[in-house]
Amino acid sequence: MKTPESAPKLFHILFVTVFTILSCAVFPQEPGTCAEKLKSAQSFFGKGQIEQVPALLQPCLKSGFTKEEELSGYKLLIQTFLLDDKMEQADSTMYSFLRKNPEYLTSPTDHSSFVYLYNNFIVKPVIQIGVRAGTCIPFLTFIKENPTAGEPGKSVYNTNAANLYISLEAKFRLGKKLEIGMEAGYSRLKFTNVVNYMGFGTIDYIEAQQRLEIPINITYDITSFGKFTPYGRIGVGAAYNLSTSADVSFNVTDKNNPNNRTGVTLDRKDSRVPLDIFGQIGAGMKYKIPRGYLFAEIRSNFGIRNQNITGGSTVNILENYYFWSDPGFRLNSLNLNIGYTFVFYKPSKRKE
Repeated sequence: MKTPESAPKLFHILFVTVFTILSCAVFPQEPGTCAEKLKSAQSFFGKGQIEQVPALLQPCLKSGFTKEEELSGYKLLIQTFLLDDKMEQADSTMYSFLRKNPEYLTSPTDHSSFVYLYNNFIVKPVIQIGVRAGTCIPFLTFIKENPTAGEPGKSVYNTNAANLYISLEAKFRLGKKLEIGMEAGYSRLKFTNVVNYMGFGTIDYIEAQQRLEIPINITYDITSFGKFTPYGRIGVGAAYNLSTSADVSFNVTDKNNPNNRTGVTLDRKDSRVPLDIFGQIGAGMKYKIPRGYLFAEIRSNFGIRNQNITGGSTVNILENYYFWSDPGFRLNSLNLNIGYTFVFYKPSKRKE
């Protein structure tokens, strides 16, 4: 049998229990995760209780949603503002939605009110920033030999593909298929000249140029199939000579006179034009990915200026010690590269 002293305690416990149950019934607890909040917001919207929706969604749109949940949250919030006749907030939310999802395309499942407001906005690419890396294969044209022997001997120019090219590019859209771009790139061009000197010996001349290349180009998208788009490229540019070095050797072929000649690497910058002008033509293929594309490209630079400048500081040692003389020539290159381009978009409302 309970004593009179235990009755107040029992009544207090009973009162707290009943109050807790009623509180949960009258004031439902806010769901904890953003996924739960999205479901609650969808439920409130379906019941017409739209005043509950913004408070549930807006914090999670800043952080907490997955990508798919974020898309659903934005659409629901925009529909809520439109239904509540809050056009300024609907516009602001659509602008935020398009900044985060500039390449979004409507689907048949989108609500008509969302599609209507979406069609009142336009999203344009502002600038495209691309990076590329690859190799250059230099080749010489308009070669005018100046043999020190006075008689032309067998002279061969060759190269290999182990030449570095890296660059950064900014592009702007001129039309649906036309773009203009400016690029700043670093190239290393290396070639070899092997000369048979009067049957007496062989001259090996290896020159390496490091250059800053700045081409301005126009690209044209030929067609598209799926996510692939082939394009053509044409342009003109300038190449600044950062440095030019040469390694030279004279190898005697007469076994009775084994006096081969070698030496240190020579600085040949003062024997080359400081600034070359080149034309450029090429083609490539780009593959669309979210907010940009991957691409592979082949192109050629055709040098316009004669590379040789007479009277450089190393001319005497080359002619008198190695029996080699600078030819006149144009320096060109075949460029193979791959890269990635990121597109920056800007949404805006269409003018009425």
